[in-house]
Amino acid sequence: MQFLYDNLTATVIALMTTLILLSIQSRATQNSVAEVSRNRMGELTQTFASWLERDIERMGENFENGERAPFDNPVYTEGSGGTDITTQFTFYRDSTTSSGDEYRIATRYEVAQKGTRTVDGTSKPTYQLTRKKRRKEMGTGSWSSWSSVKGVSPSSLGYFQIDLLDKDASPVSNPNGNADQVHSVRVRFSVVSPFQNAQTFPQATHVGSVLLVRDQSDASVISVPENAKSCTGGNWKQLTDGTGTPFGCAAACKYMASGGSKGSDNCTGGKGRPW
Repeated sequence: MQFLYDNLTATVIALMTTLILLSIQSRATQNSVAEVSRNRMGELTQTFASWLERDIERMGENFENGERAPFDNPVYTEGSGGTDITTQFTFYRDSTTSSGDEYRIATRYEVAQKGTRTVDGTSKPTYQLTRKKRRKEMGTGSWSSWSSVKGVSPSSLGYFQIDLLDKDASPVSNPNGNADQVHSVRVRFSVVSPFQNAQTFPQATHVGSVLLVRDQSDASVISVPENAKSCTGGNWKQLTDGTGTPFGCAAACKYMASGGSKGSDNCTGGKGRPW
């Protein structure tokens, strides 16, 4: 009898030990899966953010002063939870080939729903951005067809938003028609982890970036005085020094026009010597 009791006790202890080891192994596996998921989510986010910034920074590249706005109005649709999703955004730049031909290049982002993922216990739609391009030779007025896809985002975007902001960081209404008010582009998006378990945290990353828009307005032109006479009659108010800094007085303007440096500093009571 004692022999059977000892064997039963040993069996129970062995089973409990096995269960503990299995539990430890399961937790380690879950932690490993969660870590791989977080790392992959971070890689996808960083890669997408980097090429978005490089792409949008070229908006308006090689445009001449006073040319039309280098973008069309973003197109929005309401997404999950009332979040606006930018479904289309087109912007422009100019390029010159090695043979001297000049082209206007249009880049378009199109965002479409690709599926659903669970985030914080709630099923939410996920999106993917595709990038297309087309061009026209300057002066011909004829656009080529949109290219095949020239770049894609991860297929697990939680949302994607582009807003055109004024100098106070407020969205501009009808930005294409009010291009002179547009100061920057704000891009916001999230990437949901590609696979999840109970240990996955966070389950989505959120990224926001603000990029300055190239200024095509005449106000961006640096107008320095040709000579001291250029500064008379209040004309100094429309002129700047070589850095684009406005003059504080006529004396500062005359000082620079006569060969001085940093003319904007040379007002009575200011830095440097007054005229």
